[in-house]
Amino acid sequence: MNSHTLYSRLKKYLLPPYREGWGWVFFLFTLSSCGSIENEYSSHSAYLRFDNSIHLDQTIGAALTGVSSNIFCRIYVSKPSHLNFQNNQGASSIVTLTAREMQYPIALGINNETGIIVGYGGFDGTLYCYDACCANCYDNSKLLHLLSINTAGIASCSHCQHKYDLTNNGLSPQGGRLERYFATFSGQPAVLVVNNHFY
Repeated sequence: MNSHTLYSRLKKYLLPPYREGWGWVFFLFTLSSCGSIENEYSSHSAYLRFDNSIHLDQTIGAALTGVSSNIFCRIYVSKPSHLNFQNNQGASSIVTLTAREMQYPIALGINNETGIIVGYGGFDGTLYCYDACCANCYDNSKLLHLLSINTAGIASCSHCQHKYDLTNNGLSPQGGRLERYFATFSGQPAVLVVNNHFY
């Protein structure tokens, strides 16, 4: 079904007759916005729900409360009941998940052991969530090479020498960008949700 046919079927339910002209413009804008969202986020699945009001972990907490601070935290799994945190300021920690938290699925991008990276970058208050493995190596050869992150928020691959700017949508000056996942954080309570199921 093309977009014109779909619009014809929906317009009588969504728009009064005198607004059809503007409705068509809005409909096309919505379709183009959906395309932008699909292109912005990875096609890989990612899911995590972590309530830091329970654990009060300072390693991940620093990355989630310091807007524009360039603090990024890697999250990965060492064993099923544990989450590991390691940020680019030298802090690291391990939390044991509660029985209730274990009921939620955990899918940290391409591989749970390499995990994901979360943090705020730039000055627009955007929460970024990336895969922690090098996109260039994975795209070209399906190899999982873990990135290292410096204090300025630049992630580097020691294998292919690609660098990625975590403060700017994970873009690489050598071309390409990191896999990005949809994530939200609510301060009260302090819940981080990564949900890339719909993208």
